[in-house]
Amino acid sequence: FSKTSVFGKATLDLIEKLAFWTVFLKPFPKLTEFWKWLIHLITPCPSAYLRRQAVKSENLAYMASCAALCILLLGACPLEPVEEDTFIEPERLITAKDFVKDMGLGFNIGNSLDSWGGETAWGNVQINRAFIRALKNYGYKTIRLPVTWAENLEPAPDYTIKAAWLDRVETIVNWCLDENLYVIINIHHDGHGNAKSWIQNAQKNYPDNGANVTAVADQLAAVWAQIANRFSHSSDYLIFEAMNEIGFDDLWKRYQGGQAAQKAEAYRILNLLNQTFVNTVRAAGYNNKFRFLLISGYWTDIDNTCDPLFKMPSDNIDDRLTLSVHYYTPWNFAGAGTAATWGTAQDYNTLNSLFNKLKTAFIDNGIPVILGEYNIVNNKLPDKDQRVNWLTRVTQKCIELGICPVLWDNGGKTSSGFHDMGEIYRDTPSVISPALKEVLETVLPLL
Repeated sequence: FSKTSVFGKATLDLIEKLAFWTVFLKPFPKLTEFWKWLIHLITPCPSAYLRRQAVKSENLAYMASCAALCILLLGACPLEPVEEDTFIEPERLITAKDFVKDMGLGFNIGNSLDSWGGETAWGNVQINRAFIRALKNYGYKTIRLPVTWAENLEPAPDYTIKAAWLDRVETIVNWCLDENLYVIINIHHDGHGNAKSWIQNAQKNYPDNGANVTAVADQLAAVWAQIANRFSHSSDYLIFEAMNEIGFDDLWKRYQGGQAAQKAEAYRILNLLNQTFVNTVRAAGYNNKFRFLLISGYWTDIDNTCDPLFKMPSDNIDDRLTLSVHYYTPWNFAGAGTAATWGTAQDYNTLNSLFNKLKTAFIDNGIPVILGEYNIVNNKLPDKDQRVNWLTRVTQKCIELGICPVLWDNGGKTSSGFHDMGEIYRDTPSVISPALKEVLETVLPLL
């Protein structure tokens, strides 16, 4: 650098001292934190990517080099005060299609943070880091962490999220990120299933429901603003999902004929809420400006979401939106467990037809898809071989189309073993069900 005097002798002397003190003070454990502080301090320079990479690293020499380079670049940058996120850029130059492909296989930690009454209210142990690591060791790259917020919100108009609840969510998210896993968080049972599911209020008093729609949109914005601000500096491995399974059946009876006006209003409400979500997250700034977002289909049902009335929201950045749908078809087999078999030519045709609809409506138009939930019940009529066949075929179809499949697991377990939609024990050891083990042995090599 001595030949490039444009940066000045003082800058070069500082770089030399940084290199010296890195070597001299390397044994001291607090040095890592010092470098992180120093790198974050140098905000006027347009080197956000460099700063992030340095802060992620635990290698002292690499940190010192990044700090020195930041200072070097600082000499060529204006020193006028600037907003801290002025120069924030995407973590990775990656398309949404490649992003979703890189997510690999996913796993839901359901019936925990989404439970009414608290994390353990529905019978599961508290989520622990050993379980996160076990999922990674089984081959999962993505964790979906459903979260219900309603019981932890203060009253209107601020709807402040209780600090302890947001802290708990952040702890688990960071465990996932520290394991280099993708993690999805959402607004889950706030959408339906309970008298406290406030998103459903948007359909009340139709056709005079305008004030209710506005109130729900305002609350959605208030909640997502707090979540986005808390995670504004989290990496792009964190994905926000607008809502869970949202539809308005009191407004539009979707299995009945007619009701064109009611149907249009039901879709209008969902489209508005999805747009509110996108606008709110982007406005939170920092890494949220470029974060990949997961948009909720109508009831996350493939047929309903492929309806022309469903609209993907607009965004102020290209290629950062993905679509969420779920799959439990046929319900009497996968969801209720009252049908014993699956695998006829008609069954395969239904599977292919529905996923081809997704391909035509979304994937072929540059909108990648995440299958946010799918599974089949334990301990009912379908036996192990039937479960393996259905799970394998659905997962293979997802991989074929570039869809990230995220298995629904609700931790179901009894004294006799796996129950309901539980596939991996959440206590130690994290035993995997024989059916899921067989499925993973088949599909993991396809990735």
